[in-house]
Formats: sequence, C-alpha cells, structure tokens
Amino acid sequence: MIRYAKGPVSFLWRDQTSKTTGKISRAKVKQLLWGDWVRVTGPDPGDGWTPVRFGAKAYVMRSKDLSENRVLEVIFLDVGQGDGAILTEPGNHPDPRILVVDAGKGANMAKFLTWRFKDFPESATIHACIITHPDNDHYQGFEQVFKDPRFTIGRVWHNGIVERPGAARLGAATMGYLTDIRQTDGQVKDLIDTHATSTMTYLKLLRAAAQNAEVGPIEAVSTQRGDRIDGRCYLPGFAPGNPGHLTIEILGPVEEPDAAGKARLRQFGATGSAGSFDTGITKNGHSVILKVVFNGFRVLLGGDLNRASETFLTLHYGGAEVPPPLVPDADPRLAARNDPAVIAAAGERLATDLMKSCHHGSSDVTQAFLKAAQAAAYVISSGDEESHVHPRPDLLGLLGKNGRGSRPLLLSTELLRSTQDRMDRAPFDTLQALEGKIEAELALGAAADPARIKAWRAERAETRKTIRYRTVGVYGAVNLRTDGETAVIAFRKEAGSATNRWFHYVMRRDPATGGFAVEVAGD
Repeated sequence: MIRYAKGPVSFLWRDQTSKTTGKISRAKVKQLLWGDWVRVTGPDPGDGWTPVRFGAKAYVMRSKDLSENRVLEVIFLDVGQGDGAILTEPGNHPDPRILVVDAGKGANMAKFLTWRFKDFPESATIHACIITHPDNDHYQGFEQVFKDPRFTIGRVWHNGIVERPGAARLGAATMGYLTDIRQTDGQVKDLIDTHATSTMTYLKLLRAAAQNAEVGPIEAVSTQRGDRIDGRCYLPGFAPGNPGHLTIEILGPVEEPDAAGKARLRQFGATGSAGSFDTGITKNGHSVILKVVFNGFRVLLGGDLNRASETFLTLHYGGAEVPPPLVPDADPRLAARNDPAVIAAAGERLATDLMKSCHHGSSDVTQAFLKAAQAAAYVISSGDEESHVHPRPDLLGLLGKNGRGSRPLLLSTELLRSTQDRMDRAPFDTLQALEGKIEAELALGAAADPARIKAWRAERAETRKTIRYRTVGVYGAVNLRTDGETAVIAFRKEAGSATNRWFHYVMRRDPATGGFAVEVAGD
C-alpha cells in the first residue's frame, strides 16, 4: 500500500540503541519532502506510528504525517544548459499520468527517470513526452529515453515544426507564414522517410522514436490541435471535465489557418527591420506553451519565447490588432503591447503563480509579457558550460520588478547547483598524461599514428566528462508540490544531514486575489 508524506516536510524514524546505556530511543533519520511516497508494511498498532519502507530500508513514520492523496509534482530537473521537467499527475488513482516536458541535451533526464521510477514497474509508462520546439538543448536528451526498452511512451507531442536539410530548414513558407506544419504521425514519418539518410540531430531523434514500437504516435499540439472546449484548447485528456482536477491548456503555438483552413505558423524575425525572417527566433517563438492548473494553482511553461513571439502573444491574447508577420519594430500596432488594458486582457490567459522562465534566463523578453504573467515565483533552467551568460543579470532584475508581491522568488538550477570543495586528483592526472601523449604523437608529424591519436582523444573526452560529473556536489533541481491550496517549492541544500536536506518556501492562496503569494521560508 502506497502512502505519501505530508508537507512541507516529514520524517522517517528508526529505533536506535544507545551504545553507552543500552536504552532504545526513536530518532529521526531522514527528511522527506511533501508528496514523497513510502510503502506501508503494516498497520498502526495504536501508538500513532506506522511501519513503512522507503527504498529498500524499513522505518516508521508518524501516522498523522501520511496521506492517501498524491499532490501535483513538477520537478524542474538540472539538465545543464537546456530545459527538462517531469510532471506527475495528482490524485489517489494507482497509475498517475507522467509527462516529460523537454529533456535537455545530455543524459541527465534518462538517468533521473531510471532512478525515480525504479521501484514502480507500472511507472515505466510515460504518458507523453513533449518536445516544445526543435532546439537540441530541449530535445536531444530524449534520444536515450526513446531508445531505452524499460520505458513505454504513450505519445510524443511537438510544435509541428520539423527541421530538415536544405535551405528551407523549417519547410515551405509563403507570405510570412510557415505552411509545412507536420501535424499527424503519418506526416512526421513521411518526412523522416524522405530524409532517411540525414544525420540532422532532430530527424535522428524522431527516427529513434518512430522505430521504437514502445513509443506511440508523434503528433503536433497547438491552439487548434487538442481538446477544444469553449474556445480554448487543452492537451488531449487534460481538458476541464476529465478525471481529476488537473487541466493543461495549450497557449502556443498559435496557429493562424489560411482561408482554406490549412495550418500556418507565422515567421518571426530579428528586431529592427521588416522581412527579416530568422530560423532560430521562429522555431523558438513557436514553442509549445502550457498552462497547468490544479485546484487553482497555476504553472506556466514558457519554452524559449522571445521578444517577437511574446509581443505576438500579448497582442493576440490581449484582444489587440495583430499586424502581419515580419513588420518592423517601428510599426505603431506593436506599441499596443504596452497598453495596460491589453496587458490586463492578456493576463486573463497568461497569469500564473509559477513560471518557467523563457529561454534559460535570456534577456530577450518583453516587460509587457511579464506583467501579464505576473508570477510570484520563477524557475530558470540554465547551465554553466555555455557562452550565453544565462541567466542574464538584467533579466533577474526584470523578473523581480515585474513579479507578484514584494519578494518574488527567482530560482535557477545553475545557481542552486554546487560543486565539491575536495576533488579526486586521479582524473586530472589522467587528463594531463593524455594531453602529453597527444602532443608528443602530433610532434612526430607524418610519422604520427592517427589511430593512437583518435583513441587518446576519445579517452580524453571521457575523462573530461568524468571530471565534470565528479565536481558536481548537489544538482540544482527545483521541486514543486501542491494540492491547489498550498504549494511548496523546494531544493536540496549544499550541505546538511539526512534529516535536514531540503530548503523550502511555502506559498498560500491570497483570499483577496485568488493568486498565490510566498508566505514562509523554512528548513
């Protein structure tokens, strides 16, 4: 029988015998975060304690600290430079739906999923993997997940834009709109077959999914594709009226069908001049944008939005006139994004309590969009092996200025990550030796052995990975747990005992506004 720890934190206890007096006493031995699951191994004998197992070990817990109901859990995983989040459905049903929204670039997501669900055979089923857009720091980590036979994936959702070889990397376009939107599983697989020998990483990823019988259909979601109710569009199975109280609305990409009803997505461009279509800005700007709501608590997952797309979304949801694609910044219609009435109207759809900050803390954002969202907490997912300088200092100031309340939370996976003070010298010595071997062999000129150089370079690359892995002491994952009335945002401390592992903030609903505000910070 599975039960869940109550929050903000609870404890596992164990009877311990004093080495000096022989007296038996019950002591805390491990701290749990709200929503962590345990397996009940017997009834409460009437003393207020329940025997449980956590992992492979036996403990007891206070019976009052156990709940039958699973809370909504969102883990913003530290994937380095990139995004990756795991959402686990709330409720007391035995088989929760699990959504993985982006997976970063490396192996962190695959490793975490393997560890997280190792004790739940039924949880090897992932309801859906969502690729918000085709940037490799969002999708490449899925490759190991798609190839792992331990996972059954019900479906893959994406934004409809599939990069391919050639000059038109995002497909055909006309009059400022992309027109080759790959919506169905068949359309995606036709493109994969057309470029069967392509080594482009995104096509390789989709090919890995298509060739695995344990991965379901690959389909686009958008404001026109999903469960449509009362003029809004939701992820299939997550519309109002479905089992449970969790809804997931699709706020982007916003399709603008042509006169014949054919799907189109507008092109976005670099700021400053008309007609300046930009591939990166366009595919980022059409990220899958999701608004998750559980019993009133709201989470906005913002992909890699940018100024151009945020302006478009603010105007679109604010009820203002939306100009044609690729107009210059000086176009007066764009200025309406700063109209307080437009921002307020856009806020009816965009307002949130916690926001996954767009594009890893880039400063390519608009103040109008942040005002419409008016989050009380922000999560920034970024890594330190990059040249983007994320999160940008001015972005942090902008979030603090436009967040809700006097002290909005700014949480960064990169800033919460810590490195160990003491490191094993062996890999560094190995790296130095390899560098010497490579340099000496290259000095031989024409007599150098290419096979040796190749092997030593491969070993050098693996050694560098080992050094990076071993120097990370605590990863910066941010955990959200909520029942819709209270929310806990927590992260692991850099140091501390097993009974003092989590630092957390508590957010509670403001009766006056219905929104959530930070109330308590605690150990």
